[in-house]
Amino acid sequence: MEQKKEDLGYQLPGGQYDSGIQSVTRTLRIAFVLLIVLIVGMLIYFFSLGGYFVVKPQEAVVVFRFGKYQATYDKDWHWFMPYPINSFVRIRTNPQFLKVDFRPASGVGGQENAQLEPGRDGYLLTGDANIIHCNWSLSYRVIDPKKYYETLLTPVDPLQDDDVIAAPDGKAMGRRGPQTLLTNLFQQAVITVTANRNVDEILYTKQGDYREEVERVFSKAVAGCDVGLEVSRVTLDRIYPPLKTKAAFDEVAAATSTQSTLIDQAREYSVTQSGRAQSQKAEVLAAADTYRKQIVSEVKAETIYFQSIQREFLKSPDTVLMALYNQTLSDVLTEQDGKYIIGTAGKANKQIRIKLNPEPTRPAAKNAEGK
Repeated sequence: MEQKKEDLGYQLPGGQYDSGIQSVTRTLRIAFVLLIVLIVGMLIYFFSLGGYFVVKPQEAVVVFRFGKYQATYDKDWHWFMPYPINSFVRIRTNPQFLKVDFRPASGVGGQENAQLEPGRDGYLLTGDANIIHCNWSLSYRVIDPKKYYETLLTPVDPLQDDDVIAAPDGKAMGRRGPQTLLTNLFQQAVITVTANRNVDEILYTKQGDYREEVERVFSKAVAGCDVGLEVSRVTLDRIYPPLKTKAAFDEVAAATSTQSTLIDQAREYSVTQSGRAQSQKAEVLAAADTYRKQIVSEVKAETIYFQSIQREFLKSPDTVLMALYNQTLSDVLTEQDGKYIIGTAGKANKQIRIKLNPEPTRPAAKNAEGK
């Protein structure tokens, strides 16, 4: 019996293995205590801070219980049973931005390729079969976090960019998610609107209308998808023709600018001449009105004078005739420098005496105005 125990390496208490057994026992006790402390700490965290969260500004938190939607919060702090019972998804509600470009790919030295190649370079075809390039910026925001998260292929963390789809060999094939959806919808809107307008309208005459129509078509497409998103603003950053045709378009732009300048000058001249004609018209009308009033006044005065003479003539015709004769003779003689009156009555001899070399009349002194 004793021999068998010794072969098994076992020895009764008080033997050489007592210290090792005691050491292992102490270690197990310490580990057990630490395990209990860890479990208690996890329970405390689980029932206190584990399910506590604060909604940050311009964010929304969507709560799911065992994968089923519970509620959406956009402010204050809240507490729920933590994962795996409840899960919390943070979604940005502030305006977000995307860049969409239709431009040639960069070549050597970062310069755009002058020779366009389908499938490599980006470009647009207008309604009159012209090629243009453009850069766009669009902003959007989440208005329904629950619908946004449940209907779109959002990343595991919605605060991050879209996930990259990889092929079995590990090669990236593309992206999927809300940003990819919006980019595709916007590209479709731009292509559709551009195909229905000519290049002059897009580049020069109706560029604002072109941008507004793209924004309207894009907003309608996003609203039709019903994914909890709203378009805030669409901005046309830059629009330009291909590099090979840029010189020709610049000449057209210069001619258009010159035409606009000449038209503006013509309009200015028209306004100036019209104002001047109106001023002259007012002056002529005022002078005519003054002349009319003067003539009417003179006619009225002569009428009164004639009526007074008529009344006197009816009373004494000879007297009035003599007075008129003398007045007429006086008016005629007043304007003559030399006066010679030769009577016709009587038979006596008459003498005519003429004063030779009369003194010349001195001219009147000029006033300050030279008159």
